[in-house]
Amino acid sequence: MELQFDEFALTINANGIEVPYGLMDEALFLTVKKDLIGLLANAGTSIHYFGYAPDNTADEQDELLTEGVFFRIIGYEKNLGVDLESSEKEVLRAFHYLVENYAPWWTTIIVEEGETKKEITIELLYQDVFV
Repeated sequence: MELQFDEFALTINANGIEVPYGLMDEALFLTVKKDLIGLLANAGTSIHYFGYAPDNTADEQDELLTEGVFFRIIGYEKNLGVDLESSEKEVLRAFHYLVENYAPWWTTIIVEEGETKKEITIELLYQDVFV
């Protein structure tokens, strides 16, 4: 029997960064990596969301959107070494290690808009990094 591992997502606020529109994958990752690592290492960074990886279905639904810019990093539980019971500090440290040491499988910018809110998410998806 093959073991199954969950994908966890970490979302943090990135309102202070300039969104590099028009870039994807490696170019986008290399452009935002320093800012993202800085946020993950900052003791003042708080977690907007940590849990199972969500789908992106909030477009045009203001009640589901959060105004602002965010980083969302999705990685396998076994590569992160954390679970839903881990502390905020442990979660930030695990994702920091992942981003600092490995390139994501893909990186993209997701823009979702409602009538009054616009949510911009720079998303990094990691596959199994220890293969």
